[in-house]
Amino acid sequence: MAHLSINKYRQVSVNNVQDMTPYEQVNLIFVNIIGKLAAAKGSIERKEIEKKGNNISVCISLIGALQDALNMDDGGEISANLASLYEYCQYKLVNANVNNDIEGLLEVSSIIKNIKEGWEAIPQDIRQNDQAQVAAG
Repeated sequence: MAHLSINKYRQVSVNNVQDMTPYEQVNLIFVNIIGKLAAAKGSIERKEIEKKGNNISVCISLIGALQDALNMDDGGEISANLASLYEYCQYKLVNANVNNDIEGLLEVSSIIKNIKEGWEAIPQDIRQNDQAQVAAG
């Protein structure tokens, strides 16, 4: 019975993400990265090496998803700068994983939070315009 409940929950979660706008999906990625970084920090403090590694791996993958979402053709300098920041964050996370470096995690968290703040500052009309362009295909 519990197995069925878990599967139903997963299905609802996937459907909810599919119903999100691209803006909301990217924002969810930022939220998840920040949460996993906090969890990785706690894992280092508690010497839970496997959990630390898993949380950092998820962060690296999520940052990769952000990189993949960049529009390098139309995004110009902003996309290029974000790509460099994301690459730097992944580098810092690999080092933080190997060296149990809490400061590295905090640095990446700060960078991601700053990018997220910029993302959240996008005016509503621009978000809706971009969504309409995506829907138009």
